[in-house]
Amino acid sequence: MFPPQQGNELGGISEGCQHTIWRHTMDLINDANLNNISQRSCGHDLENLKCKVTDRSGTLLACILDHRDNIHSSPCKAFIQRLEWVAFSDFRLIAHFLDACSSNIDKYMCGRLQPSESLTQGQTLACLQQHIDKLDEQCQKQIYHLSEIQADNIIMDRQLYLACINDHSKFCPEIAPGSGNVYKCLMQHKLDRMMSQQCQDQLLRRQKVIARDYRVSKGLARACKEDIKAFHCRRDVSDEKDIRLAQILLCLEGLLRNGTKVTKDCQMEMVEHRKILMEDYRLSPEIVSQCSEDITKFCNGLEVGGKTIHCLMEHTRPRKKRERVSFKCQRAVETLVKEADAGEDWRVDPVLREACKPVVDNSCKDVRGGDARVMSCLMEKLGTDHMTEACELALVQIQYFVARDYKLDPQLYRQCRDDAVRLCHAKKVWADDNASMDPERGPLVLPCLYRYAYHSQKNLKDYKGYMQRKCTQICMEGECKTTLNTPDQDLNFNLPVIGNLVYCEISTKYYVTIEADRKANNSKCASERTVMELKVSCLEEIRRVMRQRAISVDLQPEIEEVCLEDLALNCYEKTNRGEEMVCLQDNLERLTRECKSAVSNFTEDQAQHVELNPEIMAVCQGVMEKHCEAELKMGRDEGDLMECLIEHKNELDVRSNYKCRAAIEHFQLISLKNYHFTYKFKEACRPHVQRFCPDARTKYDVIRCLSEKVRNDTLRESKHSIPRECRQQLRAQLFQQRENINFDPVLRDACQKDIIENCPDVTHGAGQVLECLQINKARLTPRCHRAIFNVEKQELLDSSGDYTLLTTCRLMIRQFCHEEDEAHALECLKVRENSVLECLQINKARLTPRCHRAIFNVEKQELLDSSGDYTLLTTCRLMIRQFCHEEDEAHALECLKVRENSRYKDEKTFDSKCKVIVVRRMIEQNQDYRFNPLLQKGCHQDIPKFCSEVVATEPKDLELEGKVIKCLKIKFRERKLRLECEQQMATILREAALNYQLNPLLMAMCKKEIKVMCKADEEEEDSAGAVEECLKNAFLTGRIIDPGCRLEVANVIEEAKADIHVDPLLHQACGVDVSKFCSDIPQGAGRRKYT
Repeated sequence: MFPPQQGNELGGISEGCQHTIWRHTMDLINDANLNNISQRSCGHDLENLKCKVTDRSGTLLACILDHRDNIHSSPCKAFIQRLEWVAFSDFRLIAHFLDACSSNIDKYMCGRLQPSESLTQGQTLACLQQHIDKLDEQCQKQIYHLSEIQADNIIMDRQLYLACINDHSKFCPEIAPGSGNVYKCLMQHKLDRMMSQQCQDQLLRRQKVIARDYRVSKGLARACKEDIKAFHCRRDVSDEKDIRLAQILLCLEGLLRNGTKVTKDCQMEMVEHRKILMEDYRLSPEIVSQCSEDITKFCNGLEVGGKTIHCLMEHTRPRKKRERVSFKCQRAVETLVKEADAGEDWRVDPVLREACKPVVDNSCKDVRGGDARVMSCLMEKLGTDHMTEACELALVQIQYFVARDYKLDPQLYRQCRDDAVRLCHAKKVWADDNASMDPERGPLVLPCLYRYAYHSQKNLKDYKGYMQRKCTQICMEGECKTTLNTPDQDLNFNLPVIGNLVYCEISTKYYVTIEADRKANNSKCASERTVMELKVSCLEEIRRVMRQRAISVDLQPEIEEVCLEDLALNCYEKTNRGEEMVCLQDNLERLTRECKSAVSNFTEDQAQHVELNPEIMAVCQGVMEKHCEAELKMGRDEGDLMECLIEHKNELDVRSNYKCRAAIEHFQLISLKNYHFTYKFKEACRPHVQRFCPDARTKYDVIRCLSEKVRNDTLRESKHSIPRECRQQLRAQLFQQRENINFDPVLRDACQKDIIENCPDVTHGAGQVLECLQINKARLTPRCHRAIFNVEKQELLDSSGDYTLLTTCRLMIRQFCHEEDEAHALECLKVRENSVLECLQINKARLTPRCHRAIFNVEKQELLDSSGDYTLLTTCRLMIRQFCHEEDEAHALECLKVRENSRYKDEKTFDSKCKVIVVRRMIEQNQDYRFNPLLQKGCHQDIPKFCSEVVATEPKDLELEGKVIKCLKIKFRERKLRLECEQQMATILREAALNYQLNPLLMAMCKKEIKVMCKADEEEEDSAGAVEECLKNAFLTGRIIDPGCRLEVANVIEEAKADIHVDPLLHQACGVDVSKFCSDIPQGAGRRKYT
């Protein structure tokens, strides 16, 4: 007996001879005859097999073939192989085959009526294998047994052997034809374009049978036999019954995931068979049955090789329902991805393998395969120049399903399984059986872990509030028997509801409920605290996963599932990586309630952890490494990195990196929608927002409300209702508002036309647009003018928000006002510039010209609260650091005013740009007493007493043009002011004497005279007090004709008589003499001047 050969073996044999051969074969396999002739080669082995000898033909043969794996002697193996050739020459020789399958042969027309009928029954078997999933149970059993026998030798599968004989020579020349390894080799090359179609078809037939019963694959069955047996992978399935390949793979993968050791050979076979499942959707019965209509609709005509599977994956993600596969088809694809464990090894999926091989070779070549290590590496390359479009598409298609079941990420599962079971009701085993699986619970695990990773402290705070509450519903670790109603909903904080059951997260064991009184059906809430924090290794994996999946909405099911309609409506054109999330954030106000909540939660997380912002991470890595090194080294980002990026975005190197700067500013714009999107601000001020600003909707509303509260407390000299930490964060937000007008939506909308008309070429940023509007205040529309006024009024109490002042004068503030709070920066610099103190006059020459010019040209912006003055804080940053570092930012302006006019006046180190800002703020302060907090405080009794008529008619949002100050000047000359108010007025008059622009009435009334008579003094670089002296001389010589100007100059001369300090030039000239001769005489009322 010899193996079948290619061609027509019967062509030269007569029918009589054929019959004689067949009759001899039938006699040969008679049980009695077979038992006799086998004794010589297999006597001892047959005794061990315990096969019974009957009076029929083929029964003993079938038993021997079924137990051939238990035979070990070489002579017996060779004998049995010859018997196999006999059996596979005519399956009628094997008992029960025709009896079991005759009806199926007729039903599926697998009979073959040819002259060589008895020797062509291999075609019948192949035909039945094609219909394996439809056969009767008994026939299936026979087909599986025959297919197992075929697995030992490809020659036993005549149709496959003949169809693939040339492919065997081409792809597997080193493997002998009589080996079962030929199957494995051919299957590994099944997708090769050089393989013949007829061979591919025959391999598919065999793979279908393997998918239905893993034992048909001898490699897997033998390599994993002991593991399958030891760990009960055939649980509840008899040895005679077939068991699907997918079921065995799930069991073995579950063993690996749960830390059980599986032999190396078995693992290798598992990988090969996972590849088989992903290569052809026709090997998955669920996809064939559940996705047939979807394949016809979306994927018709696609070749195999996994392309149809990826087509179905792609159509699980479209935003429009008509372009999505059916729900049952999506479930079938989910099942396949889990069965093949496609997220564990990139080589399992042929489409992913082909698309990503160049990326792996280039960027992940040193990463060992398996355990999702290469998949994780590829995920890290998303958004970089190393990633290709084809690889990204295939990768995201796979990750879409991995993201929806935390068990499909092996590293995440291994590190977080215990925490997931303890805190999130995850199953204890990787492969769930039908009895313990509820599909709704799977997607809840990762979001639950995520809450504990990033919000553990918040969870603790929320739960503590319910510690002492009474409850009327018993809730143990498992589930509550009825749907909870308030207050039980509060007790069981934010629990997932599945059907009519409320699943109690184990975290709620913080309030483990124990039955107190069965009769009354009441229970008592006990504070049995469990550990609510994740392991460090789990926390690291959660951070990795969330960072990688932030790249796409598709990889965040908690967002994607509730935002499908919003994405279709608002973002249907945003298809590139990361665009969908940005689009949702930009359209936050338009989103449905559930979608808005999900996007808001994620945006809050981005504010706290910049690693979740792929847009910033992609373009700002270098900036963070250079400017935020300390924050990176901390390893725990609590809003620090975003704060650092905002602080340094105007550095020269960051301005040149326009993509990074744009990404930072885009997030700043998004953060305007909700104060929760600024993490440190939210954490510092949340309870105070809830208390004082419950109706505030946007971050702008919150800032305005809290600023109003801070300003009122300051003016009333009452204890601050807003604590220091919140005030500091509030100043930081005001500071950002002033940096870019786009960050102040109310001001931007009010001044939109004014910006176009008056500041068309001014670049947004660095406070330039706001400064431009202030310079052109006289030309603004009433609406814009009122908005500018409100900005100035809001921030005059606190210089720490004055962007122009703090940035321009940062060197001067650092040098002269480092002991002052930034909130007093302007006052400090004013003193440096124009102080009445003797020290100022002595050291005047030491001020740098640059600083003098800067302070002189500065225009007032945020004089009440410098912390919101972006220009002040950034320009004078160094000056504030040097001179005002101990002062609150809210007082930065006042500090700088004092320092600028102090004994360091003549120092050349006071920054000129800072000086410009300080003087500009002083000019603005003198236009309205409400802009000068020290004057308000010092004269709070005198203003109502002497200037009530002016105050009564004051406009709420327009300047008084110095009317109240004029009123107080009159009372100053009449010496009727209280001492505290008199000192403040003396300071104002002294400052005005050094700079006529600080006297708005004098500047307005004598504008022509200054231009004609005092032009040279005005243009002189260091002309402190020169213009006023020029006007005085002109008055005394009778050259001033205009009565209004004459009156104002006369007032100036009169005011100077009240105190020598009001006349800085006289005081400078006579300062030493005053100290020598008049040191014991009180200041004021002209006493020192006329003594």
